[in-house]
Parts: sequence; C-alpha cells; structure tokens
Amino acid sequence: MQNRKVYFLTLSFMPAMLFAAGGESANYDIIERTINFVIFFGLVYYFAADAIKNTFKARRDEIANSLAKIQEKLQESKKAKEKAQNQLEEAKRIAHDIVETAHKESVIITQKVEEAAKTEIESLVRQYNDHIAFEQRKAEKLIVDEILSEFLNKDSVALSKDVLAKSLLKKVA
Repeated sequence: MQNRKVYFLTLSFMPAMLFAAGGESANYDIIERTINFVIFFGLVYYFAADAIKNTFKARRDEIANSLAKIQEKLQESKKAKEKAQNQLEEAKRIAHDIVETAHKESVIITQKVEEAAKTEIESLVRQYNDHIAFEQRKAEKLIVDEILSEFLNKDSVALSKDVLAKSLLKKVA
C-alpha cells in the first residue's frame, strides 16, 4: 500500500521534473501555468458542475430504479416460488388421496368379487345337489317301474297288495 502511494506521487510529479530538466533558460513559467490551470479548472467546474452533477444524479436514479425493478422481480419470483410450492403440496396431497381411494376401491372390488364367487359356488353346489336329487328320483322311478313291470308281467305269481308294497319299499330303501 505504501509503495502505491510513492509510485502515484512519483508519476504525479514526473511531468514537472521533466519540464524542469529540459529548459534552456532560467525562465520558469510554472506559476503562470498553475494559475492558468486553476482558472481553467474553475471555469470547467463553473460551467460543467451542474451537468456533471445531473449526469451522476441521473445515473444514481437509473441505478436506484434498476435496483427497485430487480427487487420487484425478486418479490414476484418469491411469490411464484411460494405458489408453486403450495401447488406442489396440494398435488402431493391429492395424489396421496387418490392412492388411498384406489386402495379402498381395490379392497371393495376384491370383497365384491369374493362375494360373487362365493354366491356362484353356492349356486353351483345347489344346482349340483338338485341335479343329484333329480337323478336319484329318476333312478328310483325307473327301478319302481322295472319292479312293477316285473311283478305285473308274471302271471304265475299272484301277490297281494301288501306284499307288493313291502317288496317295493325294500327295493327302494
């Protein structure tokens, strides 16, 4: 840091040293040049100070407006982010509800299918039992018809009704 200051001061006074070293005569006009410079700087300041101030003020205002716009965009993006997060949470909740509903519906459908299958099986068992009973009655009727025709076709054996009924009952049982 110290070296920079020394370097800067050396560069600042370098033109004065160069002009002092190259002169032929002892005519030094540094005072007049300094006065001219001060007057020139004063005139520039007098005429250009307001323009320079306005330029810097305009630049400062432009930067402030730009910063305000950036702040507004930042707030808008934060609101948009918050809204998106809320929508995400809502979507997650809805998805969770849909999954739960699907599980409940699958359980209900499974129960209905089981009940329908159970009912169908009971119906098939009932039909089977009814068919068995029907076939048994049919077989009994055929047996009874066969026995009756056998007894009725025999002319040599004359049986009473009681004997015939008992023999039928024995055959059927």
